[in-house]
Amino acid sequence: MDGWYRRLIPAIMTICLLLGTGTVAHAVSDEKAVLIPGAMPFKLINPFYPLNKFFLYPNIGINFRGDDDAELIDYSQNPLASDWAIRQGVKRALAAVHEIDGKVVVIGESMGSMVAARVAAQLANSPHPPSVDDIRVILMAPPEAGAARYFKVGTYIPILNYRVSRIPESPYPTTIVIGEYDFWSDPPDRPWNLVSLLNAALGAALFVHGQTSLADPADVPPENITVAKNSRGALVTTYFVPTKNLPLTQLLRFVVPGPLVDVLDGVLRPIVDAGYHRHDLPGDPRPYLSDGRIHWPAQEQQAVAPTDAVAPEPVPASVAALTTAPRPRVPVSTSDGQPAAVTRNGVDTSAVAAPTTSAVDATQVADSATESLDAAETEAAEPESESVESPRATGKDSPDPAHAETGPDSGAQLAATPDNTATTSDSSPAPAPKGDDHPSGDSSGDAAGNR
Repeated sequence: MDGWYRRLIPAIMTICLLLGTGTVAHAVSDEKAVLIPGAMPFKLINPFYPLNKFFLYPNIGINFRGDDDAELIDYSQNPLASDWAIRQGVKRALAAVHEIDGKVVVIGESMGSMVAARVAAQLANSPHPPSVDDIRVILMAPPEAGAARYFKVGTYIPILNYRVSRIPESPYPTTIVIGEYDFWSDPPDRPWNLVSLLNAALGAALFVHGQTSLADPADVPPENITVAKNSRGALVTTYFVPTKNLPLTQLLRFVVPGPLVDVLDGVLRPIVDAGYHRHDLPGDPRPYLSDGRIHWPAQEQQAVAPTDAVAPEPVPASVAALTTAPRPRVPVSTSDGQPAAVTRNGVDTSAVAAPTTSAVDATQVADSATESLDAAETEAAEPESESVESPRATGKDSPDPAHAETGPDSGAQLAATPDNTATTSDSSPAPAPKGDDHPSGDSSGDAAGNR
């Protein structure tokens, strides 16, 4: 075991040196590059810092820029005091941008991407913002597009001294580069999938995160490139760099023949991919973590389903008229022996409740009713008019089923009821008022119901 560990460290160092000293051809450009490196814990005593400073940092975003003589920003890079380190990096990067006369591309890697995005936002909000043609932003392996989405915006993480945020938007063209299986920029959406989580952790520590800044856009498949506009009108181009070998099996390739590791890789990859929501088939009910909460696809689909309900069919006008026609008044006896009219709203408070309606009253009410309501009432009244004659028209007392239920005293009660056609002072019959002017306070619909 000790011998294997001793072979691993030199192999990693050799890879870093080869990547740092590799030569890349670039076109001549008048655009000046400002490079912002990522986090480096215990920077002053970390043995990897000198190697990164001289070999890796100068090549950040090398394939996305044309300036081979970029300016490197030196700042704290302390991940255990992230908010303070980011503020310091923004201050120094802004000073460097203001000193450049011409076009600038600001490139940040990992924590440096958090600095670069804030630099662009502050430039846009400054009193004299640069033109959108003069500033370009490239974010390599941004944690605020990946691991930060495990938490809600504003959540404070004490161990990092960092308050969670999303990538600040600006009106300047922005490029985002994400490496597949990098925990910081591409963590699994189901961290409870331990195989997927371990694979992403190895990708962040050894095999993906640092190499993302060296990615070549020409190697990214077209289907892995997306272009969208942000809320400030800037084009945001995202490159999703595929990872050929799982970081989980990459270590085995130092000691096990490649074909055997490829077989193991094929077995583990479906398990690893099951931790990512992007690989889910339509209708997959498995929950996933995003924006600080667990999403349940089945419940979210049910919440959306009521919006797809079919609107009720329209009701024909004739049916609507019948259902909305007023109900006839049914006189009942009150406690003092006087009849009271019962309407759909309860007991009528009027002093007069006539059991029948004269021919004059019926004519006046019919004149005041609408055409559709009159037709509906006529259809409803036809059977009754054929079998029962109006007592007022024949001059005879016709028994009323509603009054019959009030008992033997109903005849006396009806005799004592004032008539609607009571005479006035000049002994002339008083015409019944129309609509709401009726002294009983009943609507025209109630009067029509007594016909």
